[in-house]
Amino acid sequence: MTNMWNENIFSSLRIVQQNNGLDLVTVVSGTETDRMYWQEHFNKTSRDVFRRDGTTSTISISEITRKGNFLGTINAWNLTKQAILKDGGNFPSISLMSMVFGEGKRLSPFTQALGNRKPAFPTPMWGAYSKTYLRMADLSNLYNNILTNHLEQSGFQGYVVKWGDEAIIPGLKWNAKKNEYFGVDAIRSVFKTDVTPDLAREKDWVLTDTRTGLMRFQYSRQDINSLKQRISELGEGSYDFGVNLGSLALSYDFLEIAAHVLQDDVADPRKWVDWDPYVWIALFCRDKSEWEAELSYEDRCGKTGIRDLEARYPDFYIKISKVRAALEAKTGRSFTVRVLDFGDILWTDYGLHLSLRKSLDLLTTDFVEGRVSRELFGIANVRDQKGNIIIRSSIPEDADIQRSVIVDTIIKDPSTIIHEGVIVGGRHKHLFMPFGGSALFCAADTMKFIGMHGVAFRSIGSEITILDGGRHTSLFFPEIIENMVSNETILDYSGKNYYAPVLGNHLSFEEAGKLMAKMDGKDIESRWLTTWQNWLL
Repeated sequence: MTNMWNENIFSSLRIVQQNNGLDLVTVVSGTETDRMYWQEHFNKTSRDVFRRDGTTSTISISEITRKGNFLGTINAWNLTKQAILKDGGNFPSISLMSMVFGEGKRLSPFTQALGNRKPAFPTPMWGAYSKTYLRMADLSNLYNNILTNHLEQSGFQGYVVKWGDEAIIPGLKWNAKKNEYFGVDAIRSVFKTDVTPDLAREKDWVLTDTRTGLMRFQYSRQDINSLKQRISELGEGSYDFGVNLGSLALSYDFLEIAAHVLQDDVADPRKWVDWDPYVWIALFCRDKSEWEAELSYEDRCGKTGIRDLEARYPDFYIKISKVRAALEAKTGRSFTVRVLDFGDILWTDYGLHLSLRKSLDLLTTDFVEGRVSRELFGIANVRDQKGNIIIRSSIPEDADIQRSVIVDTIIKDPSTIIHEGVIVGGRHKHLFMPFGGSALFCAADTMKFIGMHGVAFRSIGSEITILDGGRHTSLFFPEIIENMVSNETILDYSGKNYYAPVLGNHLSFEEAGKLMAKMDGKDIESRWLTTWQNWLL
């Protein structure tokens, strides 16, 4: 497994180096400010992420009103098509749509520090050409290169739609077969595994016909007993199941038909809907009676998903069935969705506090996942006599630093203690981390981690303390620096946890988000960078 993950990482990097990456990328965000931010950002990092020669064309667009990622995909197709036709160009055989939405409530207050851009979270990976740390959206797209390359070699023509806050490394090698995906309407990404209580509750499941490799249905996340009951109702047949990985590929024909059928819905500011699970469920319900059976099933289970959807989108199933019928009329065949198995995946997700912390903790270990995670971020797997991996850093010779990863960091005080810590882009006089933890792009005279599992991000100050499981960051307002904290024990970022100050913060996470939204992303970055650069001078 280690070799296969590493091979796929190196293959993605090699695609960039050999200029075999994408010709066209559409970046989709939610505001005009974000549109400009991401356009400038991807222009800067394109040579690290897509093609070394810098020839990838990036079109950044924003949604005026909330669409959800399904109608948002169709809206983005319309806007991209207008831009392409205006310039007299054509679509390449395969393109990428990078969805960089996300206020990141569940990553508060880190996303507030980034101007409410969760996919903009910087990683430990240095971009050789952009001369900056690549963001999570960059990594998501960089390691998606093997997927887009595989689909193109297999004859697929369309868009790959990818979420911007996660990087997924497949655990197997795909062998491209000429025209294997030619004429396919869509492709779903899954990893096939046993149904467990946690996965049944937290993930959607894709049903595949093993004889053909075609998708047959999608089941929404639910209790394991109800999911097993649904599976038992299938009867005899050659089926298997995979956890939905979110990203998908859509043919240009599918997008063109959907844009025509749903043009009024895309323009309607009151309508929004996501792909998962109900668009796919509707696409695979052969008639209204099967859709109503799904509604009845949800009623019995006490779920309200379909009823909530139909309250804001009353003719939803009728419209989706029209998309399918029009597509089948154009292609002269049945709606066809292939399922692509990713095998045992390495999933790096910076969208939640717990997954972020676990991803960072892995960097200090020599488990299989730890070694591969360092490769993912371009961190050498070479340790010194104390078990440390130290890159481009200056640390006191007598400091008690053991089994840690330190990148682009200055530490002054020889009484510093760091055991199994991760420090990236740090400017510190004294660090106290005897129980591990992570300090990312921080500058402090004294920073203490009291307990395990703490993470500090862009924290700046004279004396900073991070409690057990704590989170700490600094918000750079025009006149002041406001420190904010959270803790990974907070799992619900709704209600009072979000709308009222918690853990001694002066602001609620909602208030902080609204204030940061008023500021230009470049100004936020500039204020942080200036303060950080001058800290130890």
